[in-house]
Amino acid sequence: MKVSIVAPMYNEEKNLENTYKQVSQELENNGIEDYEIIFVNDGSTDATWEKAKQLAARVKNLNVIGYEQNQGRGKALRTGFDFATGDVIVSIDFDLSYDTSHISRMLDELNRNSSIDVVLTSCYMPGGKTVGVPAFRLFISKTANLLYRFAFTPQIYTTTCVVRAYRKHAIKSLDLESNDKEIHLEIISKLLANNFRIKEIPGTLTKRQAGKSNFKFTAHSISHILFFIQERPFVLFGIIGLLLIFAGFGAAIILFITRFGDVPGFKQTFISRISSPNFVIIIFLAAFQILGLGFLGIQNNMLKKELFRMQRNIKGLGK
Repeated sequence: MKVSIVAPMYNEEKNLENTYKQVSQELENNGIEDYEIIFVNDGSTDATWEKAKQLAARVKNLNVIGYEQNQGRGKALRTGFDFATGDVIVSIDFDLSYDTSHISRMLDELNRNSSIDVVLTSCYMPGGKTVGVPAFRLFISKTANLLYRFAFTPQIYTTTCVVRAYRKHAIKSLDLESNDKEIHLEIISKLLANNFRIKEIPGTLTKRQAGKSNFKFTAHSISHILFFIQERPFVLFGIIGLLLIFAGFGAAIILFITRFGDVPGFKQTFISRISSPNFVIIIFLAAFQILGLGFLGIQNNMLKKELFRMQRNIKGLGK
């Protein structure tokens, strides 16, 4: 079995030597001699690319590819996946926030169970843990992954982690489009749509030891929220629609009290003044229209997943 390790890098010159050394040692210590390590330069602005190419010239099994303009982790991963030739393709964080022992554990899982197509590393599932991660970033990450636990079926504890092992036929059969970190969500969505089997194993996430994190709170939060709405449209539209229905019933009760009741001072309140038959009707019409959008979103999601399956089948026939 040939193994390809794909590691996106952006301004990682401080981690180059250590990452190559630890990854290659981990593979060789576990008897894996047929492997390639692929460093994908994502438009680094420091000396990362030049130093990586110098490193590749004097060590074995290291390929350095990339481009000059920063385009995001998703683009770097897609570039690495296209270049990789291994039977199993493993993606990792360049700073080894999940240490290299996770690589061997994922490969062992695939070796033990031929029916598993993808192995995910999870620090949030039972048995997983985090060490020294900044509190704010950990809170955001936990919240996002808790949200996505309700977006995918079966439930997945950690959907935003890059540390994964894919069988070649699984990852290369997908038509991936994302350029940033939402690629992790896109991959899972398309894997599940194509009935690939996924397994999570517990992992340990540690604080970055060198270099600077590329985490961008606003951009990542917005993209992840939009992806969640795309995966579970009825959650958003359903909640809004139900709230409007309750508001409609409330307005109807107020209208009834205003017209037929005699509560001292109530008819002079703002709520009673705006309550009218037309107002109640408008609320209910808006509620049912929004619920309708939710049902249309479900249908659109089903059609989208069917399209994913058709794309995969067409891609397979073209080989």
